[in-house]
Amino acid sequence: MTQTLLITDLHFSDKPKGLLKAQQLAIYNLLIAEKYDEVIIMGDLMTHRKPSPSVLLAIKEVVDLCQRHEVPITIIRGNHDSETKADDGVTSLSLFDYHAKIITHTWFDHKTKRAFIPHYENEERIKKDLKNVPKDYVVFGHFGYRGALNSAGDADFDLRLSDFGNRSFLGHVHGFVQKKNVTVLGTPYTTNFGEVNKQSYYAILEGTRVTFKPLTHGPRHLIYAAKDLESNLEYINDPNWFTMLRVIVGPDHYPIPYEKLQVPHLDVKYEPIFNEENLSSYHPERDLFTINEMIIDDYVEAANSTISKEILMSGYRRLKDEN
Repeated sequence: MTQTLLITDLHFSDKPKGLLKAQQLAIYNLLIAEKYDEVIIMGDLMTHRKPSPSVLLAIKEVVDLCQRHEVPITIIRGNHDSETKADDGVTSLSLFDYHAKIITHTWFDHKTKRAFIPHYENEERIKKDLKNVPKDYVVFGHFGYRGALNSAGDADFDLRLSDFGNRSFLGHVHGFVQKKNVTVLGTPYTTNFGEVNKQSYYAILEGTRVTFKPLTHGPRHLIYAAKDLESNLEYINDPNWFTMLRVIVGPDHYPIPYEKLQVPHLDVKYEPIFNEENLSSYHPERDLFTINEMIIDDYVEAANSTISKEILMSGYRRLKDEN
């Protein structure tokens, strides 16, 4: 039985330093872990539409690895792989068509009974293509459907589950979703701090049987409060992962054990001093034409703040004197 590796949304990027190598090694290790008969990457190999030379070289090395092992590789054009939003199919992925089959426009492989549909900004094109897929074909594509948002949450889709008449595997949406006959595979690793703790998979397709597996190495994003770092150091410092760690520092200013953290990327974020509960309920009873000390005093008096009134007023007077 033919073993097909399905993977999507690799989002190769050379920032922060070391990430690109970690992404590349994760895919390298995956490709050589088992003898796959073929590989299908369902779009978004890169993060930026105009990738850096280092990103293009990393993609080339992945394609070259498949070539050396005589493994056919099919790459579907994703929205990040397209040079523009013109739906013209122009992509820098065409550099790799010496070994990879680059899908720039919808293509039906009648020999294997597969349909490949790349990303189109015009979703009516995708709907039309889905309707034209023969009944017993499997669909591979780079787009979402209504209710399956990407991790940024910045757009929904006009496509609906009812538009899919075939077994389908999709890239584009970063989280794993499986409904009816449609599988959104998601990224094999996290790509930003908004994806912390999400389940990430690659898939192995054998005939009609599909197996989902998680990576055990590669890039990952973690978020911890400063006070919880000591008790989780072993997990955080796991050398199998390229860990991008965000530490949240609260009002207690709990110290960060920098000397014990062994992560390649550290991001520190401070909790805001104010939250919605601290917002003032002050509503002036008189018309305001100028801001004076009386109004400031009234506002501070009504504010629900952990900072004392004396400190706030002294700060106001200092600002006033400097101006």
